[in-house]
Amino acid sequence: MIAVLDFGMGNIHSCLKAISLYSKDVIYTRDHDIIKKADKLVLPGDGAFAKAMSNLNDQGLTSIIQEQVAAGKPLLGICIGFQILFQDSDEDMKQPGNLVKGLGLVTGQIRRFREKKNMKVPHMGWNRLRNTNQKTTKLLKNVEDGSFMYFIHSYRPIGAERKEVSAFCNYYGESFPAVVEKGNVYGTQFHPEKSDQLGLKILENFVGL
Repeated sequence: MIAVLDFGMGNIHSCLKAISLYSKDVIYTRDHDIIKKADKLVLPGDGAFAKAMSNLNDQGLTSIIQEQVAAGKPLLGICIGFQILFQDSDEDMKQPGNLVKGLGLVTGQIRRFREKKNMKVPHMGWNRLRNTNQKTTKLLKNVEDGSFMYFIHSYRPIGAERKEVSAFCNYYGESFPAVVEKGNVYGTQFHPEKSDQLGLKILENFVGL
């Protein structure tokens, strides 16, 4: 059973529908007991880092996620679910400059793009995966280097460890981590469920782990 975590972040219908193509047992839930019984976990959604972590903390899900990952359960983070895998973020509009603690499952920090001339933020639309590590990746099996994926985000990871990054993306000359894999923790900054057949292949790979 795959538990897609309900932590109050939007835009999850397409994610549920896409995962259901490869598993007949998908549950959208915040129930602690169901999460503990699940074979795999997915953190989806759009929104802000601080709100995502606040919701997880308020629902008592932060410690459960960390415990389940420590026990070896596969976890996939998508978009905001990808960003909260990291150590912290400075995305807190109520208290500018404050850092919000993430799940700390992947090395690195989430910071806003440094805007350049003619650069549009958020980074929105189709862009390529680069430097895909096909020797070690499980998530990107049969997804070629240079494949297009659909992105929408204003913040990106910095300070990531190279060995934890399976693919990068280049935006206005900056290369940032787009896919991470650390043990049983996986994440994509882009939306695989909105990235046509190759994006769906990523979800199929995760379900098939």
